[in-house]
Amino acid sequence: ASNAQQAQLPIQTLVIDPGHGVKDPWAVGTKKNYEKDIALKVSILLKDTLEAYYQQMNVVLTRSTDKFIPLHERGQIAQDAKGDFFISIHCNAMRQKDRHGAETYVLGINKGQESYETVIKENEAMTFEEDHEELYGGFAPNSPEGMIFFQVLKDVFRNESLQLATLLQQNYKEKLGRVDRGVKQAHIVVLYLSGMPAVLTEIGFISNSKEEAYLITEEGQKEIAVSIFDAIKTYQESFQQPQIRGKW
Repeated sequence: ASNAQQAQLPIQTLVIDPGHGVKDPWAVGTKKNYEKDIALKVSILLKDTLEAYYQQMNVVLTRSTDKFIPLHERGQIAQDAKGDFFISIHCNAMRQKDRHGAETYVLGINKGQESYETVIKENEAMTFEEDHEELYGGFAPNSPEGMIFFQVLKDVFRNESLQLATLLQQNYKEKLGRVDRGVKQAHIVVLYLSGMPAVLTEIGFISNSKEEAYLITEEGQKEIAVSIFDAIKTYQESFQQPQIRGKW
């Protein structure tokens, strides 16, 4: 993309958030591979790919090493960077070892659609923060008060978030042949803390041995990074074209 073209694109600063880290490794694969490591490798590959194509884009990682970053700090990093979009990259895990595929979340509430296990694990990172009760003012995402809060916020940045989420899922299915588990809404804390259009994408299940084997390979990680890059590129270009909308 030329400098003039890049200057007109909606995402000038992109914040990439590799999920979890150190004392919050969360998902562990059948072969003892950690979500935190896979998420970081894919995030770095995505950053490198974006910077090679969009030479004027400012790409910010919330962490570039195996480091624990509290959720509120991830949000603060995004806001300090004056980001235009926030993408959080994760791997899924379930007790049911046959679950597989990719899914992407936007902020919202649609009961019965989201994976309750996924929502809990993404919000549970709060409890690893030493002063989490003080930092979040006793805020509990799954409480009735928390649900009301998310209901109010769900329409903020909704169209932009849904648009990129839809593109991500299309690419996982059409370019990588992955199982498309869809775009979902959920009350995920890090999405609202970013204060900008935001998605959290679960790139696969490391609790599934076959998907884990794919996710830990350099080839698999590159394919996923390029797939996410292509979705971002299509999102950028779509602002000169009719908007792409999710099915809701």
